[in-house]
Amino acid sequence: MWDTDRTHSGEIVIAEGGSLTIENSAVTMAEGSRIVVDEGGTLIIDGSTIIASGSPYDIVGFGYGVGEDGSAFLIPASDYSESFTAVINAVDEGSFFGMEFIAENGQSAYGNETAAELTFDAGDGDTWVTVTGIPSASMGISGVVINLDSGSDDDLIHIPSYDLQTRNMRPYGNPSYEVESSGAVHIISSDIDRGRWVMNGDTTITGGAINDAGPIFATENSASISINGTLIDGSLDDHDVRMGGSTSSDFVNVDWTDGLTDRWERRVGTQQVIFEASDVVYRVDGLGYNQQNSGSQITDQSGIGTIGMGAERVVEIGWAVDSEEYSESPVWFEKAVLVTESYRTAWNADSTMNDYGGSLEIDWNITTIDASGGAPGIVEWFAPSISMTSIEGTSQDSADINDGWDANVTISNGGNADAVVYFVCDDADTGDRQSVGDIYVGGLVESQSESVFPISWTPSEEGDWALICSIMTPSQLVFEESWGGGSVTTPYISFEAVEEEVAGSIIPILVALGMGVIGIGWFLVRRL
Repeated sequence: MWDTDRTHSGEIVIAEGGSLTIENSAVTMAEGSRIVVDEGGTLIIDGSTIIASGSPYDIVGFGYGVGEDGSAFLIPASDYSESFTAVINAVDEGSFFGMEFIAENGQSAYGNETAAELTFDAGDGDTWVTVTGIPSASMGISGVVINLDSGSDDDLIHIPSYDLQTRNMRPYGNPSYEVESSGAVHIISSDIDRGRWVMNGDTTITGGAINDAGPIFATENSASISINGTLIDGSLDDHDVRMGGSTSSDFVNVDWTDGLTDRWERRVGTQQVIFEASDVVYRVDGLGYNQQNSGSQITDQSGIGTIGMGAERVVEIGWAVDSEEYSESPVWFEKAVLVTESYRTAWNADSTMNDYGGSLEIDWNITTIDASGGAPGIVEWFAPSISMTSIEGTSQDSADINDGWDANVTISNGGNADAVVYFVCDDADTGDRQSVGDIYVGGLVESQSESVFPISWTPSEEGDWALICSIMTPSQLVFEESWGGGSVTTPYISFEAVEEEVAGSIIPILVALGMGVIGIGWFLVRRL
């Protein structure tokens, strides 16, 4: 237990089964210090203050340009009775290139490598300066130097940015300490000053205040975070809490930063989609808050593609309470839909046939999305389901090898998309390919129906033979029988040559002819 004021430096790890209670004390966190709570460990902060060492953060704009949401700071010109130049400095000698500083008195100045300058006359009143330009949301302002026209370099007046009055600006800097938890953290009636708080276990915050410590990170899907009756003021980003897609949350009576800082965001990382075939062309509509269209994408040889560009994206925003968006709907969440654009295989290669596939809703709570019929989130989906039902011959157990064996092969399609299906037949014992008609036998099998295809088989020699006929599945399929297929084997059929029966003997005819000749001879003799 820590129950006295102290400075913490280095790293302390609360291991599984261990706990640390900070009670009724002020703990100053030295630069680079860490508190790590392992899974199964517990950190309790009760009635205490956690203080960051060093100066407060600098400031930065939100990048919204001029207008109601413009980011601005106040030059206290009325404090000075003579003319002066206000030099606005970038953080850590950063660059102000691309930024413009627009004073409400009409003058403006473009930034250079490290600074921008505005001039003021004696008697000027306090003046708001709006920060614009693309870098204005990423380049911090360290402060303003007042250079009086009558003064020397020794008379320069330095105003750090955290002492400036601001409007629509947020803290800028790097947290000097970190508290990282995969276990349990309970903060009761305590004040937290800055730092990076990564709460990927079970976190409860009750009462107290959190100053410039946002966003609080609870990004693991297994994490849970509860905040009740707490004041949150200041975040290094445009939201106070950042969560994962499935992070459990409960926020009650929280006094949020508000303004242009949203209450929370949910973000998801790379998501994959798995199709049953390769080379499927698809797009994703409605990605992120801007409802973007991903453009055409294509699956690889394993049927795998990415959702959008595969980058992290925002999928839910808890709007600031005083925002216009909040008045319309307190929470926005993504409703992205995947749509197949071209889904062709050997079974529907003909352009007159419809594409397979369809559309499905993207669930941002899962990493890998199933794009197949019957999968969760399907809006509509078209695919065949093929099976070889039977092989029925004109004779079941024997055939004349001279005539061959005739049969009908029945193929059914229980899916909701047509397919042009072919099959081949082999000797059931040797696996040798058998001729049963064309090289490939088959044709169109419409959805929810069956088709019959005739075959005629003549083995190479007499004997008992069986035939196995197998459906040829498309090479584009990742798993051969994703849409069915299979084979059917016939019973053994006895093939033998059947002798043709002779029509009749010629001997009786010869005898009759002989008797006729004798008779005629006797008749002629009698005539003589």
